[in-house]
Amino acid sequence: MKIGLQTWGSEGDVQPFLALASGLVKAGHQVTLCITEVSERDYAPVATRNGFELVLAPNPQLPSADMMDKMRLAFKALRNPLKQLKIINDYFFYPAEAAMFDAAQALCANCDLLVRHIFCYPTQVAAELSGVPVATLYPVHNILPSKHLLPFGAVDVGAWAIPLWWRLAQWFINRTFLAQINRLRVSHALPPYKDVLTQAWSSPALNLIAVSPAVCQPPSDWPERYQVCGFLNLAEGDQSDPLSPETEAFLSQGEPPLYFTFGSMLTPDAASWREVFDIWYEAVQALGARAIFQLPLAAQQTVNTPAHILVLSRAPHRLIFPRCAVIIHHGGAGTTQASLLAGVPSVIVAHIADQPFWGQEVRRLGVGARPMVREKMSSMRLVQAIESITQHPEIQQQALALSRQMKQEKGVARAIQALEALRSQSFTHGSHAKIQGR
Repeated sequence: MKIGLQTWGSEGDVQPFLALASGLVKAGHQVTLCITEVSERDYAPVATRNGFELVLAPNPQLPSADMMDKMRLAFKALRNPLKQLKIINDYFFYPAEAAMFDAAQALCANCDLLVRHIFCYPTQVAAELSGVPVATLYPVHNILPSKHLLPFGAVDVGAWAIPLWWRLAQWFINRTFLAQINRLRVSHALPPYKDVLTQAWSSPALNLIAVSPAVCQPPSDWPERYQVCGFLNLAEGDQSDPLSPETEAFLSQGEPPLYFTFGSMLTPDAASWREVFDIWYEAVQALGARAIFQLPLAAQQTVNTPAHILVLSRAPHRLIFPRCAVIIHHGGAGTTQASLLAGVPSVIVAHIADQPFWGQEVRRLGVGARPMVREKMSSMRLVQAIESITQHPEIQQQALALSRQMKQEKGVARAIQALEALRSQSFTHGSHAKIQGR
């Protein structure tokens, strides 16, 4: 079977698709993965190593360094994740809509089945026009309406308020995105949608939630087309980047270090990382701990640190996280689940979108400190959060127990099984239109 995958976003949005593409190839399928990446990382080595075709549909108007800095300040000022999502759409997604739609049409012309990132509504439009079945992949589980689960950005004031929170979330998302999505649909003679969450972002056929069942038990009111397949992580040997000799040497020289990373929340511009570096540094000095700081390449070249602190630009989470004592990170979906899989407790310093939710989930699961938001981060608060973990061994024990459970899951295999069943269903019904009940 020829399968096309299309994703958009940061590394955390791309990694599940890399894992799925690699697994599909091993299962005997031909795979093309199309990426629109906001930071323009190079995934060609992973594609070459694992035998799938990589296609880039770059954003032709990625923001300048100056604009990135302005958006960083806006994110610090805004506490509403829905408003943050609008900024992301206006600067990172919508300018790439035409490029993504062209790429989606090319996928449809050559594939039997598509899988798209939740935000990739151009893929859905192209699939409907071509009659190709399409599934949606969700990197987080609080964006699917349920009377048992709070939506992103909501405050827990009791179960009675959950339906009201969902109505508010749907109203705001529709106000922000619906007209934009329907312009593309109507321009291709497709009927407009009435709701973004349950129509534009959701597939009528299959929705894969790439979250561990140990984290997300499917609510009873989700329909069967919502399937929690598990964390989609590249298998052993599928990643092409080993740890550097310098990193290996540092890890072998003493106690497991603290690992600090804010991922794509930091850019090479000094305004993005300098204050963060200073706070991290003060916290590590106060703790007297060994630490690794993951910073953009420009920062790595311009800072001097003592021997007990290593600065690097990147490292595979699968290889380095299990060798660390605590992960201090931004709470991205991929980073959070990688820390859970590694069995290492977290301190989450949330910046935008779903990151506060992941901080709450880590706390709920008993595998991390009380989360904080970026604008309230200080060296003292980091010290207190890290000590709340290191001084309580039961948190480490719970993290290891959760890791053992996750290692028994087969997220990629479950996702592939669901996709193959979807393709069989399309043959049975004769067309994608019939799958959608038309």
